[in-house]
Amino acid sequence: MNKLFPLHASIMIENFSEIILDYKVTIHRLEENNLVCSYDDFLLEIQAVTLEIKSFSMEQLRIQVDELMYFNITRKEK
Repeated sequence: MNKLFPLHASIMIENFSEIILDYKVTIHRLEENNLVCSYDDFLLEIQAVTLEIKSFSMEQLRIQVDELMYFNITRKEK
């Protein structure tokens, strides 16, 4: 049985206004209302009315969103 997420990575969403990614994140596109990033073996796409990065380090990305409209996770092709 394959696990969807690795044990060391996590995604936390609080009240759909704050998204926290714990693990190595690579940002591919960042706009006022759109974020696309790589997260381990996954590609994460987020759209909101407004999107603001609260903190960003090698091990964590913390995003504040206003009116989350789209949240998509897809496995990257190997």
